[in-house]
Amino acid sequence: MIALNYKVVGKSGQISLGKSFAGVAFLVEKLAGGDFILKKATVMPSNEQWIYEPAVQSKLAAADEWMQSNPAQTTDLDDLQNSITNTTQNSTAKRK
Repeated sequence: MIALNYKVVGKSGQISLGKSFAGVAFLVEKLAGGDFILKKATVMPSNEQWIYEPAVQSKLAAADEWMQSNPAQTTDLDDLQNSITNTTQNSTAKRK
């Protein structure tokens, strides 16, 4: 449903859309005949745009798939410490 409202531009050059739109970003498109089109927009910092590149999206999708097929497991910290200690000792012994 399209709702049409009548708005008058005030002396300061502004139009109020109402409090429900406070803080919402819009793209303002000015048409050749002087009309305007407002489109709600999401604004992102330019240094975060890389995450939407196709190569990055592909890597993220692969990571999501891996996470789905490899659920988190509880780690026994004592076993992990022993494993690290044994690996370090074996590596050091091989170098001698």
